[in-house]
Amino acid sequence: MKRLSLIVGMIFGICILFTTSIANAMVYLDVFGKSYKKITIGIPPFKAEKQDKLKTDMTDLLQRDLDFSGFFIVAPPTLIDKELTDEGIEKQEIRFNNWRSIGIELVCKAKLVVNNEELTLESFLYDTFDGSLMLAKRYRSRTGEWRRMVHRLADDILQAVTGEKGINSNRIIFASGSKSRKDIYISDIDGQNIKRLTNHRSICVSPSVSPNGKYLTYTSYREGKPNLYVLDLESNREIFVDREEGMKVGTNWIGSSSTLAYSYISGRYSTIYTLDVEKRHKTSIMRSEGIYASPSFSPDGSKMVFLSDMHGTPQIFIRDIPSGSTKRLTYSGNYNSSPVFSPKGDLIAFVAKFEGSFEICTMNVDGSNQRVLTSGGINDSPHFSPCGRYIIYSSNRGGKSTINIMLFNGENKKTLKLTDAEETQPKFVP
Repeated sequence: MKRLSLIVGMIFGICILFTTSIANAMVYLDVFGKSYKKITIGIPPFKAEKQDKLKTDMTDLLQRDLDFSGFFIVAPPTLIDKELTDEGIEKQEIRFNNWRSIGIELVCKAKLVVNNEELTLESFLYDTFDGSLMLAKRYRSRTGEWRRMVHRLADDILQAVTGEKGINSNRIIFASGSKSRKDIYISDIDGQNIKRLTNHRSICVSPSVSPNGKYLTYTSYREGKPNLYVLDLESNREIFVDREEGMKVGTNWIGSSSTLAYSYISGRYSTIYTLDVEKRHKTSIMRSEGIYASPSFSPDGSKMVFLSDMHGTPQIFIRDIPSGSTKRLTYSGNYNSSPVFSPKGDLIAFVAKFEGSFEICTMNVDGSNQRVLTSGGINDSPHFSPCGRYIIYSSNRGGKSTINIMLFNGENKKTLKLTDAEETQPKFVP
């Protein structure tokens, strides 16, 4: 997301100088299937002219990134003996039989070159079964951006193995603070490079970044009421404020456009608006008595899921935009909320109440195959990663809300280490 990167000053471009890929390479893991077998990968210490701490830190980070992905078993360093560690990084220098004999299926070799403030990393990924080269890339960055370089390598390894990039290079946006004051923050997914984007000395909630990375939208109480703000991240100035009386919440962007959708609730009536940020044009697409909230659109913009109490209790509905027809998707329980489409358009994540707990669930677009992914506590605000393989959400199991992430099938749950305050309403940044 180039424009936002320029504003927050987090990224120095990582240049890929050469790439070797396997044409029509097989996908080793069907990560969208019902189950899969994790692949064991060996990551010996990076080669370098000097035995410095940077080389060790980069090797350790790659191991953590691949473990974080949920698709690998990273071989412990104690399993890799000195003979394997001392090998070169070229194919002819590697004893693949020795790697296979200790149960390692893939091996990643890398060489680090430090030249003043510039780093160059040559990396290779091999299949130990036949010695085939799955990935060969050279990365270059400043020394201060070494973490981004390693994240990029981890994501490229995921793509070589699964057919889609990983999320280690992704950033997230979220609300954090106390009951009386919350601000919007942006962070790398590993908790590094955290930056506060608002400083309203009030409550800011419901953040969302446009697909082109240019606009940030959120709801803020800084003027004493919940107004909707749109911030141009390039100029750091507000370009739109909805100051109508009533609550404006639940922003989500539509497809790849600069149009967002949000809910406006005033008195007994609710309205779902779309706002073309470029044209400053607002359109009402649904209005009725009761609650109509949390709009989220399919990737092609033809369908919208939303929350409504039109039948008495909060439930999830889907609306076909061209025809205007509406269908109820949830019937179990008396409280279902926070629906969101997967970027692949095949799943909807939502929140359901079960015996006092609030759980993250998924279902097909037609409401079938509803699955509960969490267990206990207050889990809220699900949001899919750009690849659709992960769900990020907030969870409160011990009196404090934290940001968590899991695979779309509920496996590999992890708590992200971000701020020390309450953290809610996370979303991936495009």
